[in-house]
Formats: sequence, structure tokens, C-alpha cells
Amino acid sequence: MAPKSPRLHRMEVRLNDRERTEIERRARAGGVTLSRLVRHAALSVKLPARRANIDAEAVAALNRIGCNLNQIARAGNISKSLSAADLRKLSILRSAIADAVNAIQGAEK
Repeated sequence: MAPKSPRLHRMEVRLNDRERTEIERRARAGGVTLSRLVRHAALSVKLPARRANIDAEAVAALNRIGCNLNQIARAGNISKSLSAADLRKLSILRSAIADAVNAIQGAEK
């Protein structure tokens, strides 16, 4: 049997209260340490393949559009109405969203 390799490295993981409580509960129920539970969970799960063929430029454009939509929505929420200019921007953004989604979907094929 090969000697165990010492575990010298620590990692920090951010959790909310519910996640931490659940992980601690699972470790106690399984009779293992938190470290062992987390190592097993992290090293045993096969992650889905990364979608490398997505058009990064189209995704970035979609993110910019989302920011513009948020700005318009915020303005509408504050004023309780949208101006004609805002409505024109929304129409342009709707077309841009459709174009970006089509570009992303086309890149996946």
C-alpha cells in the first residue's frame, strides 16, 4: 500500500447558513469529517462538458443588452412610466436580444 500524501493545502468556500448547516448535517450522518465529505463530493462528481463553442462576443452583447434593460426598467420603476424614447430603446433591444440569441444558438450547432 502506497503511503498517504500529506494534505498541506487549505481552501476557502463561501456558503450561506443553510448550506453550511446541511453540509455539517451530512458529515455527521455519514460519520465523516467535513474535509472528507467535501473532498469526496468535489472529486467524485463529473461536471458537465464546458460549452466551448459558444460565441463569446454574442454572450457579451447579450450581457450589455441586459444592462440596458435594467437601466430602462429602473427608470420606468422610478417614474412609473416610460418615455417614447425608452419604448424605442426597448424595441431596438428586443431585436438585439433576438440577434444575440440566434448567434449563440447558431454557435452551439
